[in-house]
Amino acid sequence: MICKLCQKDKELMKSHIIPKVFFKYLYTEESDGSLIMIGKNRYNKKRPVGSYENLLCKECEQMLGIYDDYAQSLLLKNPLNFYPNTDLAYQIDVYDYAKLKIFFLSLLWRASVSSLEEFYNIDVGPFEVRLRELIMSEFVGEDDEFSVFLTRFDSDDEKIKLIAERSILFPAKQKLDNINYSVFYLSNGFKIYIKVDKRSSMELYRKFILKNSGSLVILRLNNYENSPEYKILLDAVKK
Repeated sequence: MICKLCQKDKELMKSHIIPKVFFKYLYTEESDGSLIMIGKNRYNKKRPVGSYENLLCKECEQMLGIYDDYAQSLLLKNPLNFYPNTDLAYQIDVYDYAKLKIFFLSLLWRASVSSLEEFYNIDVGPFEVRLRELIMSEFVGEDDEFSVFLTRFDSDDEKIKLIAERSILFPAKQKLDNINYSVFYLSNGFKIYIKVDKRSSMELYRKFILKNSGSLVILRLNNYENSPEYKILLDAVKK
């Protein structure tokens, strides 16, 4: 079988599209060990230990695993402090830009090449070749090439905050100022925007994208109970 990443004929492994390390954060003592992904106007998907399929060879899986582990450690284990003088954003002072950016590039690429229904919204088309080149070369390109910015849901209601932290929705497509983005939801309440467009990001968003210098800024989306995502969850429960 041909590995989707290195394009060599090798034995393929069961590769997680959203890394398995992010699923463990969702499990509780009462959990049956399965992850339910929820999608708007789609049937929910219950996946044992997450969504995976035969995509990558062992070597490529291990290579991406380095970035998966780094992102999990940074986003799930690292304490988040508010940005100085405001509660509208969080800040992580020190992070490895290249490792985090390659993680998000690989997440986008894996979702695009996946045949699983929960990733039906993610199709990067002609950008797929460039993504693969960047991942294989371990080069992240310019800051605004597949630029990434992070947001995180929050709520003053502790029960709703917990729901936000332990829910994963299907990835989606979204336009911001007519620029195309792919949107991913990760455990701990993260909503990730990845630009899939040759046009430059609007100046407002360029302030928050991952950069090769400076701290990591994560925009705080408070009042999760008023978000479209929370409504999707409520609608899913009613089905």
